[in-house]
Amino acid sequence: MKEKSLVEKTTQSISDSTDQLLHQLKSGFSKLSEIGSTAKNKFINYVKEVFDILPLIEKAGFRTNRLIVGISVPPSVEIHVSRFKEVDQKIIDQLLEEYKNRKMFKMILKSLLMSNEFQSKISTEQLVFNEICIEISIPPKVSIKYLNKDIAGIQTIETYFD
Repeated sequence: MKEKSLVEKTTQSISDSTDQLLHQLKSGFSKLSEIGSTAKNKFINYVKEVFDILPLIEKAGFRTNRLIVGISVPPSVEIHVSRFKEVDQKIIDQLLEEYKNRKMFKMILKSLLMSNEFQSKISTEQLVFNEICIEISIPPKVSIKYLNKDIAGIQTIETYFD
């Protein structure tokens, strides 16, 4: 009898957890669908601003590998970049001065430069630097991504700068 009672309790617990999860999913989806047109337009403009600054980031030596737009509450944009050339500090300073009114550009470029400096001080035999990911969200997040050399089939990675 104890076994049946334990099975019934476990089944009920799983059922309750599933119901709670489904309720949370429905609640989340309803919040997404309730976003007004003003909020949607603000988010679209926000994403367009990110797209507009990608060529500026490239002038600073960082190439965009991919961009992921998260349509969620809060919305997010992930920019995955790799450094493809060293750019003289004078040029970086000129870019920052020229686009000083573009807060998004300054935030992203400073994050990339900080991450690049940080990752250059970390090395390991098994992992090799792959890319930097900036997630513009609440809160913002910067990730430095590494790949396992053996899994990736990489023996050595050499980067040549222009």
